[in-house]
Amino acid sequence: MNLAWAGVITHWIKTLNLREAQHRAGHRYVSSTEAYLINDLEGLAEDVERFHPIG
Repeated sequence: MNLAWAGVITHWIKTLNLREAQHRAGHRYVSSTEAYLINDLEGLAEDVERFHPIG
């Protein structure tokens, strides 16, 4: 997997709906596109700040 390509797909997931990102990436299965959700560190950091019991 090319990191630049992963960044593009992650950006599409954040700005478009998942199915549109799947179509643009050329993935046959949506699960292939969902694998790129892990790359969204900004969203993860926001969730930690919002939901962590100590924060």
